[in-house]
Amino acid sequence: MKHKVTPEFLSAFTRRISGLGFTAKQEAGENLLLSVFKDGQEVCKIDHDGNMLFLPEVSPEQERNQIYRTLTAMKQVHDLYTDAPQLQADGVGDFRLISAFGDCILAAKMTKDNEIRFTTWQYDYDRTGVMWGHYFETNYEGAKQDFAVRAGLIEEQKLFSEEELVVLHDACVFRGRNDDSISYEDEKMLYSVMEKVESNIPNLIFKHEQMPMAEQEDEYSCEK
Repeated sequence: MKHKVTPEFLSAFTRRISGLGFTAKQEAGENLLLSVFKDGQEVCKIDHDGNMLFLPEVSPEQERNQIYRTLTAMKQVHDLYTDAPQLQADGVGDFRLISAFGDCILAAKMTKDNEIRFTTWQYDYDRTGVMWGHYFETNYEGAKQDFAVRAGLIEEQKLFSEEELVVLHDACVFRGRNDDSISYEDEKMLYSVMEKVESNIPNLIFKHEQMPMAEQEDEYSCEK
Protein backbone atom coordinates (compact mmCIF):
# COMPACT_ATOMS: atom_id res chain seq x y z
CA MET A 1 0.00 0.00 0.00
CA LYS A 2 1.26 3.47 -0.84
CA HIS A 3 1.40 5.82 2.14
CA LYS A 4 1.85 9.54 2.62
CA VAL A 5 5.38 10.76 3.24
CA THR A 6 6.22 10.38 6.94
CA PRO A 7 8.62 12.56 8.95
CA GLU A 8 10.90 9.51 9.26
CA PHE A 9 11.01 9.05 5.50
CA LEU A 10 11.57 12.77 4.94
CA SER A 11 14.50 12.78 7.36
CA ALA A 12 16.18 9.76 5.73
CA PHE A 13 15.52 10.95 2.16
CA THR A 14 16.83 14.47 2.80
CA ARG A 15 20.02 13.09 4.32
CA ARG A 16 20.46 10.55 1.52
CA ILE A 17 20.19 13.09 -1.30
CA SER A 18 22.42 15.51 0.61
CA GLY A 19 25.11 12.85 0.34
CA LEU A 20 24.56 12.87 -3.43
CA GLY A 21 25.16 16.63 -3.66
CA PHE A 22 21.56 17.86 -3.56
CA THR A 23 19.92 20.29 -1.15
CA ALA A 24 16.28 20.25 -0.08
CA LYS A 25 14.05 23.10 1.01
CA GLN A 26 10.73 22.39 2.71
CA GLU A 27 7.71 23.91 0.96
CA ALA A 28 5.06 25.85 2.86
CA GLY A 29 2.23 24.93 0.49
CA GLU A 30 -0.53 22.47 1.30
CA ASN A 31 0.21 20.00 -1.50
CA LEU A 32 3.98 20.30 -2.00
CA LEU A 33 6.50 19.01 0.53
CA LEU A 34 10.04 19.66 -0.76
CA SER A 35 11.96 21.51 -3.45
CA VAL A 36 15.24 19.83 -4.45
CA PHE A 37 18.21 21.76 -5.84
CA LYS A 38 21.61 20.94 -7.37
CA ASP A 39 24.21 23.71 -7.59
CA GLY A 40 21.50 26.29 -6.95
CA GLN A 41 19.28 25.04 -9.79
CA GLU A 42 15.92 23.46 -8.97
CA VAL A 43 15.69 19.84 -10.01
CA CYS A 44 12.16 18.96 -8.87
CA LYS A 45 9.45 19.28 -6.26
CA ILE A 46 8.04 16.41 -4.21
CA ASP A 47 4.50 16.24 -2.88
CA HIS A 48 3.07 14.60 0.26
CA ASP A 49 2.25 11.40 -1.66
CA GLY A 50 5.88 10.95 -2.72
CA ASN A 51 5.34 12.05 -6.32
CA MET A 52 8.07 13.99 -8.16
CA LEU A 53 7.06 17.10 -10.12
CA PHE A 54 9.25 19.24 -12.36
CA LEU A 55 9.40 21.59 -15.32
CA PRO A 56 10.86 19.59 -18.23
CA GLU A 57 12.55 22.61 -19.81
CA VAL A 58 14.37 23.48 -16.58
CA SER A 59 15.27 20.24 -14.78
CA PRO A 60 18.58 18.57 -15.80
CA GLU A 61 17.76 15.04 -16.93
CA GLN A 62 20.67 13.25 -15.25
CA GLU A 63 19.98 14.83 -11.84
CA ARG A 64 16.24 14.29 -12.25
CA ASN A 65 16.70 10.58 -12.93
CA GLN A 66 19.04 10.24 -9.96
CA ILE A 67 16.49 11.80 -7.62
CA TYR A 68 13.68 9.71 -9.13
CA ARG A 69 15.55 6.43 -8.55
CA THR A 70 16.43 7.40 -4.98
CA LEU A 71 12.92 8.59 -4.18
CA THR A 72 11.08 5.58 -5.58
CA ALA A 73 13.47 3.02 -4.06
CA MET A 74 13.31 4.61 -0.59
CA LYS A 75 9.54 5.16 -0.70
CA GLN A 76 8.94 1.54 -1.67
CA VAL A 77 11.04 0.37 1.28
CA HIS A 78 9.38 2.68 3.81
CA ASP A 79 5.87 1.73 2.61
CA LEU A 80 6.81 -1.96 2.81
CA TYR A 81 8.11 -1.52 6.33
CA THR A 82 4.98 0.38 7.42
CA ASP A 83 2.74 -2.51 6.33
CA ALA A 84 4.91 -5.30 7.76
CA PRO A 85 3.96 -7.09 11.02
CA GLN A 86 6.28 -7.37 14.01
CA LEU A 87 8.66 -10.33 13.84
CA GLN A 88 7.62 -12.93 16.42
CA ALA A 89 10.97 -14.39 17.46
CA ASP A 90 13.06 -14.25 20.63
CA GLY A 91 15.50 -11.35 20.83
CA VAL A 92 14.50 -9.65 17.57
CA GLY A 93 11.09 -8.19 18.41
CA ASP A 94 12.24 -4.78 17.18
CA PHE A 95 12.34 -6.15 13.62
CA ARG A 96 9.41 -6.45 11.23
CA LEU A 97 8.75 -9.47 9.04
CA ILE A 98 8.99 -8.58 5.35
CA SER A 99 8.79 -12.09 3.90
CA ALA A 100 9.08 -15.74 4.93
CA PHE A 101 9.44 -19.01 3.05
CA GLY A 102 10.09 -22.30 4.78
CA ASP A 103 12.65 -21.67 7.51
CA CYS A 104 14.02 -18.49 5.89
CA ILE A 105 12.89 -14.96 6.68
CA LEU A 106 13.59 -11.46 5.43
CA ALA A 107 13.26 -8.86 8.18
CA ALA A 108 13.78 -5.11 8.54
CA LYS A 109 14.39 -2.61 11.31
CA MET A 110 14.17 1.18 11.38
CA THR A 111 17.25 2.54 13.14
CA LYS A 112 17.80 5.85 14.91
CA ASP A 113 18.67 7.63 11.66
CA ASN A 114 15.25 6.58 10.23
CA GLU A 115 16.87 4.30 7.65
CA ILE A 116 15.42 0.83 7.04
CA ARG A 117 18.05 -1.90 7.39
CA PHE A 118 17.58 -5.50 6.26
CA THR A 119 18.61 -8.91 7.54
CA THR A 120 17.94 -12.47 6.42
CA TRP A 121 17.81 -15.28 8.96
CA GLN A 122 16.80 -18.88 9.37
CA TYR A 123 14.45 -19.95 12.14
CA ASP A 124 15.94 -22.18 14.81
CA TYR A 125 14.75 -25.75 15.25
CA ASP A 126 11.57 -24.86 17.18
CA ARG A 127 10.93 -21.61 15.27
CA THR A 128 11.00 -19.48 18.43
CA GLY A 129 14.26 -17.73 17.55
CA VAL A 130 16.50 -17.01 14.57
CA MET A 131 20.09 -17.82 13.60
CA TRP A 132 22.73 -17.34 10.89
CA GLY A 133 21.98 -13.73 10.09
CA HIS A 134 23.13 -12.05 6.89
CA TYR A 135 23.11 -8.26 7.23
CA PHE A 136 22.56 -5.89 4.31
CA GLU A 137 22.25 -2.42 5.84
CA THR A 138 19.94 -0.40 3.51
CA ASN A 139 20.50 -2.68 0.51
CA TYR A 140 16.98 -4.03 -0.03
CA GLU A 141 17.73 -5.55 -3.43
CA GLY A 142 20.71 -7.46 -2.03
CA ALA A 143 18.65 -8.68 0.92
CA LYS A 144 15.84 -9.86 -1.39
CA GLN A 145 18.28 -11.79 -3.52
CA ASP A 146 19.92 -13.39 -0.49
CA PHE A 147 16.50 -14.37 0.89
CA ALA A 148 15.49 -15.93 -2.44
CA VAL A 149 18.74 -17.92 -2.62
CA ARG A 150 18.59 -19.08 1.02
CA ALA A 151 14.95 -20.10 0.59
CA GLY A 152 15.76 -22.04 -2.59
CA LEU A 153 13.51 -19.87 -4.75
CA ILE A 154 16.27 -19.05 -7.26
CA GLU A 155 19.69 -20.47 -8.10
CA GLU A 156 22.63 -18.32 -7.01
CA GLN A 157 24.40 -18.98 -10.34
CA LYS A 158 21.63 -17.08 -12.16
CA LEU A 159 22.27 -13.86 -10.24
CA PHE A 160 24.63 -11.07 -11.28
CA SER A 161 26.98 -9.71 -8.63
CA GLU A 162 27.25 -5.93 -8.15
CA GLU A 163 30.64 -5.98 -9.89
CA GLU A 164 29.17 -7.86 -12.86
CA LEU A 165 26.31 -5.36 -13.11
CA VAL A 166 28.79 -2.47 -13.24
CA VAL A 167 30.69 -4.21 -16.06
CA LEU A 168 27.40 -4.71 -17.91
CA HIS A 169 26.53 -1.04 -17.46
CA ASP A 170 29.96 0.03 -18.76
CA ALA A 171 29.57 -2.22 -21.81
CA CYS A 172 26.20 -0.65 -22.63
CA VAL A 173 27.67 2.84 -22.33
CA PHE A 174 30.63 1.90 -24.53
CA ARG A 175 28.48 0.46 -27.31
CA GLY A 176 26.04 3.36 -27.18
CA ARG A 177 28.88 5.85 -27.64
CA ASN A 178 30.98 3.98 -30.19
CA ASP A 179 28.65 1.90 -32.38
CA ASP A 180 27.70 4.30 -35.17
CA SER A 181 25.58 1.64 -36.88
CA ILE A 182 23.39 0.88 -33.85
CA SER A 183 19.69 0.95 -34.60
CA TYR A 184 17.26 3.14 -32.68
CA GLU A 185 15.55 0.07 -31.19
CA ASP A 186 18.86 -1.39 -30.00
CA GLU A 187 19.81 1.98 -28.51
CA LYS A 188 16.52 2.08 -26.59
CA MET A 189 17.20 -1.45 -25.33
CA LEU A 190 20.69 -0.46 -24.14
CA TYR A 191 19.24 2.52 -22.30
CA SER A 192 16.62 0.27 -20.68
CA VAL A 193 19.32 -2.17 -19.49
CA MET A 194 21.34 0.72 -18.05
CA GLU A 195 18.32 1.97 -16.10
CA LYS A 196 17.69 -1.51 -14.69
CA VAL A 197 21.30 -1.83 -13.58
CA GLU A 198 21.19 1.61 -11.94
CA SER A 199 17.93 0.80 -10.16
CA ASN A 200 19.53 -2.35 -8.71
CA ILE A 201 22.50 -0.38 -7.36
CA PRO A 202 20.80 2.81 -6.11
CA ASN A 203 23.69 3.83 -3.86
CA LEU A 204 26.25 3.65 -6.67
CA ILE A 205 26.75 6.90 -8.60
CA PHE A 206 27.47 6.19 -12.24
CA LYS A 207 29.86 8.85 -13.46
CA HIS A 208 29.21 8.19 -17.13
CA GLU A 209 27.21 10.73 -19.06
CA GLN A 210 23.90 9.39 -20.27
CA MET A 211 24.32 8.20 -23.83
CA PRO A 212 22.33 10.33 -26.30
CA MET A 213 18.98 9.07 -27.45
CA ALA A 214 17.45 10.29 -30.69
CA GLU A 215 14.01 10.45 -29.15
CA GLN A 216 13.86 9.74 -25.44
CA GLU A 217 10.47 9.33 -23.87
CA ASP A 218 10.35 10.85 -20.41
CA GLU A 219 8.27 8.79 -18.01
CA TYR A 220 8.52 11.09 -15.03
CA SER A 221 7.41 14.52 -16.19
CA CYS A 222 4.42 16.32 -14.77
CA GLU A 223 4.12 20.00 -15.53
CA LYS A 224 3.26 22.26 -12.64
